[in-house]
Amino acid sequence: MDTKTGEYYRQERKEVEALIPQNTTRVLDVGCGEGVFGKRLLERGVKEVAGIEINPDACINARKNLSSLVCGNIEEIALDFDEGHFDCVVLADVLEHLKDPLFAIKKLKKYVSDSGIIVASIPNIRYWGIINMLIEGHWKYEDYGILDKTHLRFFTRKEIEKLFTDAGFEITDINANIDHRYSKLNNASSGELSFGRVLLKDLTADDIKDFFVIQYLIRARRSRPITAVNTSQLSDQIDTGKKELKKIAIVRGANLNKWEMQNYEPLSDRYDLTAYTTTQTCFDTEQIRMPVIKLPFQSQGLLLSMEGLEDQLAGKDLIFSADITYQFSAQAIQAKKLYGCKVLCLEWENIPFNYEEYEAVRNIKETVRGHADHYIAVTERAREALMLEGIPSEMIDVVPMGIDLKRFRPREEDVLRDRECIGIKKEEIVVLFIGRMVWEKGAYDFVHAAARILSDSSLNRLPVRFLMVGKGSEFYAVQERAMALGISNWFTFIEEYPYHEMHKLHNLADIFVLPSISTKTWQEQFGMVLIESMACGKPVVSTYSGSIPEVVGDAGILVQSNDHISLCNAIKKLISDTELRESIGKKALTRAETEFDSEKIAEKVREVFEKVLNRRSPEDRIKATYEEGLQFWRDGNKEQGLQLVCDAFDDNPDNRAVLDSLVRMGTETGELNVVEKALKEYLNYHPADLDTLTALAEILLQFGSPALATEELKKVFLFDPENQKAVALMEKIRALATDNKGSILHSDMEKID
Repeated sequence: MDTKTGEYYRQERKEVEALIPQNTTRVLDVGCGEGVFGKRLLERGVKEVAGIEINPDACINARKNLSSLVCGNIEEIALDFDEGHFDCVVLADVLEHLKDPLFAIKKLKKYVSDSGIIVASIPNIRYWGIINMLIEGHWKYEDYGILDKTHLRFFTRKEIEKLFTDAGFEITDINANIDHRYSKLNNASSGELSFGRVLLKDLTADDIKDFFVIQYLIRARRSRPITAVNTSQLSDQIDTGKKELKKIAIVRGANLNKWEMQNYEPLSDRYDLTAYTTTQTCFDTEQIRMPVIKLPFQSQGLLLSMEGLEDQLAGKDLIFSADITYQFSAQAIQAKKLYGCKVLCLEWENIPFNYEEYEAVRNIKETVRGHADHYIAVTERAREALMLEGIPSEMIDVVPMGIDLKRFRPREEDVLRDRECIGIKKEEIVVLFIGRMVWEKGAYDFVHAAARILSDSSLNRLPVRFLMVGKGSEFYAVQERAMALGISNWFTFIEEYPYHEMHKLHNLADIFVLPSISTKTWQEQFGMVLIESMACGKPVVSTYSGSIPEVVGDAGILVQSNDHISLCNAIKKLISDTELRESIGKKALTRAETEFDSEKIAEKVREVFEKVLNRRSPEDRIKATYEEGLQFWRDGNKEQGLQLVCDAFDDNPDNRAVLDSLVRMGTETGELNVVEKALKEYLNYHPADLDTLTALAEILLQFGSPALATEELKKVFLFDPENQKAVALMEKIRALATDNKGSILHSDMEKID
């Protein structure tokens, strides 16, 4: 450690910080150096950052920067933290310095909360430069890097995954620092890689990429305990044979909202619909007419992960997720792998390969594109983006959004009262903007266009009122701009307005304006407010941004985006020409009634649901075999029923639902050898599954093998020394040993002790 310079202990580690969820409150930084990284976290809003550091000189400054510090070797010192105290433990370039990394992670596990995570950065010994060095006959240690002279352990990606699995964690995210040479490869999917005197063949694209990874950045959580077999629930399933509605999960993360759900609510009598969102949502969900489940979450935006989502989706026939860019869509794919359900994605994104410069998002998209069963694109542009990314056209249906035409319709009643409520006079011509109050929605262009209109003498000072509705980061800045231009007296600003009353605003207005501006990573994906206004018979003015032209059609006036002068001229034309307003308004109403009726849209969505549900896949065949086995069991043919369930399990030994049935049936019929074999196969996929380990121990004990049963229980106690089922089973084993002194059983127990 003396070879390190001071700079080594003062690294900010921004790439590691990016892996720490925004809602993290308590962090343990193992190998914290001088605490510069921890100080950044405290400045970001983390309430507590404790550090562990082996270098006494670095500890001096670390004490000043962190909430608390333990100076010593993590493998040797005792820790005085409360169990489950931290929701994030950081191991940034630490594990490779330890004698026993597995021991260290297990030691730290007790201090990680049930929903907490470990964040780690670990060098990749498979890096091409190391291989090239070996080929040339060298293994040269250095002061820094992969062959740092203080490194005691070396890892590949597979060994990293095994390390955390053995410690009772599952890796949820793997990112990497990648050699810049990777981006210069002529063909990263060629199957061949050459450097120096090395030529490697028959490589996958992932293999090639792996050779350019300098360091892996991972995030891991505790392995999720699988719910114990519910025999009464299974018995009900087997005995009653009730046929239920198909179960469909609508997964939307923090973006669950009423305006989209109105397109699926009419299907509630055809399917068992459940919507899944987060504990903190972007929109009001109270008006949604279907069950809504709120789950804890980590991270924000595209990387938002919903805790426990995969288990929530067990038993669903179809998962209807959002865009392929979201982490929770990748979680839906994981649920498909675990439980055999189908995955349908709703695609709004209309920019091909958007965000793929970020490896984490690119990995998500590759996962979803590779395993989703079907897609609904809300526009032709979204469909085109999917096709450019490699999705076959036959896997995509275009179904736009719709609205409730019973609510969004022209109505004269109460318009005057609604105007009075927000201070608008009867004679005023109202130009309405509804949207996020940000630059890309054209909020400033709206204000600048208004300024030109109000200064135009040709309008003979017509009484015009500009109404802006919506919250956003620039809400107050937009108001300040109106004041700076001297036109605030002609403006009314409303930051929040309930969606279930939004039709009132559209009806009290005369013209609706949405001046969206495209950016590098965003262009208007649909524009729900446009069809809401059109359904109320209002003419709209908008821009050539993204999918707006195909939504508006000939029912409005479109101008170039980010051009307030053209926007002004279009609005001015409608202000000064009542007949034109009425003419375009009628076209808008006809288009809305024809194309965007939520009842009609729901029927189109139903057709897609049925297409996907009825499509046969390998997972379907496994499910059909499984259900056939259950039916034989119900009919009394238990031998045939068990055999079919075993066949289904053999085809997918990572299927928990099938395993549960197999254990129930095999135990009841005395086929314990079948149960033992299945439990061992499942443990190949989930070696730290405590319930399965305990169940296997119980079967082994029934076979008269207490020593083998105890070995399985020892694995349970590694992760959970107080596991009640395991403790009770161990007491049973010891009681049997006491009752059988001098017997073979007693001899086995001596070996165990």
